[in-house]
Amino acid sequence: MATTICLQLSYPRPAVSALPKVAAFQIICFPHEEQHAMPDSKCVLLLIESSRAYSRGCLAGVASYVRAHPNWRVVHLERSLGEGGTSPLRRWGANGVVARVETTQMVRTVSRLKLPTVHLRSVHRPQPGCLLETDHQVCARLAADHFRQHRFRHFAFCGYPGVSFSDQRCASFVEHVSAHGHTVNVFEPLHVAAEGDDLISREARGELPNTQLVQWLRSLTRPVAVFACNDVRGRQLLTACLRAGLSVPDDVAVLGVDNDEVICDLSAPPLSSVEPDTKRIGYEGAALLDRLMAGESPPEEAILIPPKGVHIRQSTDVVALEDRDVVTALRYIRDHACDGITVDDVAQQMAISRATLDRRFQRALERSPKTEIDRIRVNRAKRLLVETDYKIAAIATMTGYGMAPQFVTAFKRLTGFTPGKYREGAIRNTS
Repeated sequence: MATTICLQLSYPRPAVSALPKVAAFQIICFPHEEQHAMPDSKCVLLLIESSRAYSRGCLAGVASYVRAHPNWRVVHLERSLGEGGTSPLRRWGANGVVARVETTQMVRTVSRLKLPTVHLRSVHRPQPGCLLETDHQVCARLAADHFRQHRFRHFAFCGYPGVSFSDQRCASFVEHVSAHGHTVNVFEPLHVAAEGDDLISREARGELPNTQLVQWLRSLTRPVAVFACNDVRGRQLLTACLRAGLSVPDDVAVLGVDNDEVICDLSAPPLSSVEPDTKRIGYEGAALLDRLMAGESPPEEAILIPPKGVHIRQSTDVVALEDRDVVTALRYIRDHACDGITVDDVAQQMAISRATLDRRFQRALERSPKTEIDRIRVNRAKRLLVETDYKIAAIATMTGYGMAPQFVTAFKRLTGFTPGKYREGAIRNTS
């Protein structure tokens, strides 16, 4: 009987919800003793948790490799990132392991198998095996470049000191920012984490009210761009900004890493994030393991995969400006553009003439207030078109255009597509 592997990659589209689409990933595999394996079949253990977008992306990459290599038999043991020992692994008769684990105990458990192993997190090098993960230096460079393009002059970093990827991203961010003549204010907690304290424990403590973090944010010269080591830390920063009475992104712009849509879109405001190429990481990791199982020697150095880029959301959707009146006008437009406001409404709110408002916008941003209102409306419309099944007339009302014909005309003028064609293309590209 042939090996049975069931793969499911689905992207449900909610009828009215604006929540992001989340990939549902499932591997179902029967134990080897219940199958008649192919002569050259290979059983691979996947020790990868699936609670976060990063790991689910890695699993999707492995799934792509499995589809192209039918001789692979995959056993996915569901677990958490910080989980320790698990049930005996030898009984699966595995030929290799793809792992993403953190605890020393679990690394030792895997090492005792004496199997070729590819670890997708560079905390510990497996023996025998190799490391493959996101390039932290490139993440930091993208963050620095993103903030500089938004004209920031003041920079800060907030992470989990002692966690390897956080420390690497911090050092690289400081290096890239310093190369352009600026300094970075690094958050240094008063209480040092205990030796062996894992990431999950530190993240959990970060969810508690943190007076020191609030005071640190208030001490920064504003407007300031803060690079968080990951999305969880970024969300914690947004909460601390709220407690500190600081406006995001006008006073403090926050950028995370991982582009976990659940975390980013449920943050207030939605969190911008560096998006790692996790599917490629999973695919390349599986391909590398295949070569190791065939007898190839593991590479000495970790293999680093560059991230895809920065996914911009509201937490960094701002330009750091000296003209605070323009900053105030931008905040008013951001909050009320979809209420149907006009440029005259903005000028009246600012108690200045429309001509003066236009002139100051052009000097500060090289675009007009009308262009900014259209930009906010169209970005909102794009999200509604992709993430919901609302009718065009409803989206026209929700984005301040009022009637469907006006919305269709404006959307096509600004994007080159009708709303229907844009929705159709976006759905096709994600299916």
